[in-house]
Amino acid sequence: MKKLLVSLSCCVLLSACKVELSPSVNLSDLSSETPKTIKSDLTLEVTACGDYQDSRKESSSLIEAKQKITEIFPNAEYVECYKEKFDSKALFKIPVVVGGKQPAGDIQITNGNWGDGMIVLVSKELNNKMSNMKKSPVGKLDFNIKINLNNDSGNERNITANGVYIDENPVLLNQYVLQKGNNTFRLSNVSVDFLLKNNITFIYEDYKKKGETQ
Repeated sequence: MKKLLVSLSCCVLLSACKVELSPSVNLSDLSSETPKTIKSDLTLEVTACGDYQDSRKESSSLIEAKQKITEIFPNAEYVECYKEKFDSKALFKIPVVVGGKQPAGDIQITNGNWGDGMIVLVSKELNNKMSNMKKSPVGKLDFNIKINLNNDSGNERNITANGVYIDENPVLLNQYVLQKGNNTFRLSNVSVDFLLKNNITFIYEDYKKKGETQ
């Protein structure tokens, strides 16, 4: 009976687990006509890394997480399970396409044919898998996206961003100065929901003053 309760509690907690995709990309790659595939971190919260009776064995929630992630991302690579403060997290690597002018892969970060800026695209196949996951007994995943963008242009850029946190500063259709070097874009819940519903979401575009050309 005790084992059953532990197993059920793992499934309940897993059903509301947080999943975070956190790719690292270069600004120069976004506008490339030739797409390239990188490996992005994907972390998923689990109830524990080790079995409660024998820590040398994987917990039931970790086993379940590995199964579900590979169902959604067949090319996912399991890396490790670790504890961060009070949370246990399973780390995976999944492929993400950067750049390219045509849709490619399950997840793509590019500016496409949309001018200077950054958009995120997901495939219909991935959306279908996510929708089926929400309907399954295991339940929905709380999906978050954090993009680590390296501005390797050598210059600051004036941008207009929408529905994101840039270096933890909330930006809602505002102008913003993209600093040289590393910048972090964390999508809001609205932006993520829009992405999973419409297969695309807008992150930012270069801000141009009236009469300015680039």
